[in-house]
Amino acid sequence: MREFNYYTSNDITLLSAKFDEFKYKKHAHEEYSIGVTLKGIQQWKLEGEQCQSKPGGIMLFNPDQIHDGCAGDEKGLEYVMTYIPTDLFKEISGKKDILRFSAPVVYDKKLAANIVSLAHSIETGQTELLTTELIMSVIDRTANADEKMRMPKSFTAVRRAIEMMHASYEHPLKLDEICNEIQMSKFHFIRQFKAIKGVSPYQFFLNGKIAHAKKLLDAKDELYDVMLKCGFYDLSHMNRLFKSVYGVTAFSYSQLVG
Repeated sequence: MREFNYYTSNDITLLSAKFDEFKYKKHAHEEYSIGVTLKGIQQWKLEGEQCQSKPGGIMLFNPDQIHDGCAGDEKGLEYVMTYIPTDLFKEISGKKDILRFSAPVVYDKKLAANIVSLAHSIETGQTELLTTELIMSVIDRTANADEKMRMPKSFTAVRRAIEMMHASYEHPLKLDEICNEIQMSKFHFIRQFKAIKGVSPYQFFLNGKIAHAKKLLDAKDELYDVMLKCGFYDLSHMNRLFKSVYGVTAFSYSQLVG
């Protein structure tokens, strides 16, 4: 069993997924990711912490949080996940700063029902007004569980490195340029980056390329153009990496959103 369906509405992407043996590799999303487990058990490591969501469990991922994911048993897993841009989240919540959820999993029947209703509205193409109201209900309720992000001493340097990575997906990651910019040695930077993000700079950069490819495909860019803009050397390479994160190849995803 393996089914991944993507839908978009009001700048939000919805994933409706069912699978058993599939495993997501470590990756991160630029957006807030808010979803609910419908059937089965979902397991993942979130920046090194083991997490689990049972039916009714609400999964809360902050932007750029590294995680993987798999079904918790042989019975399989079914869930929905919404990906909400940070600017939209801040606009609706009324918060000026990027917020950080205080817990990766919560059990809140009202919020779970709101998420399922939002997913149904997006999937079935309901009116913009209804979808917008449901988006607001989800964000308003989750925003109450937030906390400001705590910054380690080296967080500012790592954040600057991430900004440089986001601006250079077409080209190979240049470690010297990053380290010169943030005034940090290569080895110290790699250690600090991995301590904060849970993966190496290279893996984070690669994950970012995949997320950027998805964003371009959402914007209806041609598949071959996306490959070039994201610096992949061929389509099979991009398809393989895309599938490890989103469950479907870049080609298949382009057909879903095209």
